[in-house]
Amino acid sequence: MFTWLRRVLSSSIGKKTGMALSGLALVGFLIVHLLGNLSILGSDSAFNDYAQKLEDLGPLLIVAEIGLLALFLFHIVLALLVSLRNRSARSVGYRAIGNMGEKTVGSRSMLVTGLLLGAFLIIHIIDFRVKKLMGLESAEDLGKLVRDRLTSPIGLSIYIGAGVLIGLHLSHGFKSAFQSLGLHHNKFNGTIRFVGYVLAIALAIGFAGVPIALRMGAGGSL
Repeated sequence: MFTWLRRVLSSSIGKKTGMALSGLALVGFLIVHLLGNLSILGSDSAFNDYAQKLEDLGPLLIVAEIGLLALFLFHIVLALLVSLRNRSARSVGYRAIGNMGEKTVGSRSMLVTGLLLGAFLIIHIIDFRVKKLMGLESAEDLGKLVRDRLTSPIGLSIYIGAGVLIGLHLSHGFKSAFQSLGLHHNKFNGTIRFVGYVLAIALAIGFAGVPIALRMGAGGSL
């Protein structure tokens, strides 16, 4: 395993492939995570039931959480390495030509949105996992705790912002992942780009929409 990891980190293609695969895996997690989060729009008790099912997994949940965090860090580290390599190899002339190519807000801000999402993940983990594991907060009514967090002025701003960041990052990242994996063909590029935009918009609206809906009174304690 360590030999494979060294090979990935030592070559440009390896880094981009690892970043693409980890990125697509994280997209899958985001979809599943959003579907679970939507249960709070029904009621706090529905969300509590969903959370309890996860807790019932016992040690498997801890292993999954550690694995997810490792996957995210792996993705971020590879993104930083690729970005640093590209910047060191890029000449002034190349930059001038590159600026004339196909650029979007999403493509220009990939590194920034990725780092900001990393900061958000730290806040999110501290907010809903670390405090609970340390016994600093009661988890008897997790639905109410989540509702209170997401509808507070600061929480509302943070989680809406996170939704927007996810949308921006995926608007370019999804298509880029397939290109890094060599799945780049004129016959499929349009479809991949369309699916990427749909996912980006859906996840952005989903994650940003949950706190907005809660703020407007969706769900409840039933």
